[in-house]
Amino acid sequence: MKLKMILSEKKTTGEVFSIPSDAPLREAAAKFCENKAGSLLVTDPDDMPVHYIGIITEHDIVKKVSEGATISELTVADTMQKDLIIATTEDDVDYIMKVMIRHKIRHVPILEKSKIVGVISMGDLMRSKSEADALQIHYLSEYTSGTYGNKEF
Repeated sequence: MKLKMILSEKKTTGEVFSIPSDAPLREAAAKFCENKAGSLLVTDPDDMPVHYIGIITEHDIVKKVSEGATISELTVADTMQKDLIIATTEDDVDYIMKVMIRHKIRHVPILEKSKIVGVISMGDLMRSKSEADALQIHYLSEYTSGTYGNKEF
């Protein structure tokens, strides 16, 4: 299965939530809540057109605060991950899951025709895989029991 399939099933398809790198961390926390998102792409406030320079997740904020930092003292730039791992809509779900596990990340921006068209989370991938597995089990069960293709109502 390709990532474009999962991206098309998301309610926020086409929406990319972002925040400038100079924004206070409290503003990022508010945006997570407002958009029901687990990550925000970080933009350079001086660049036009918009240029993504990193990503910030809820986990990044928790980690920074657990290290003793005060949320009111920090900006997004102090907390964000600068090395973006980006996937394309044509990438395979299994491959991206392995990449995310290897790099211990939970969110990946998705690129299509040189434009970021969304962000996929590990939860999105797990939900999709679970649904696909359940469907496969259903059809295999019908096939092995001899009821596959019966049109009785």
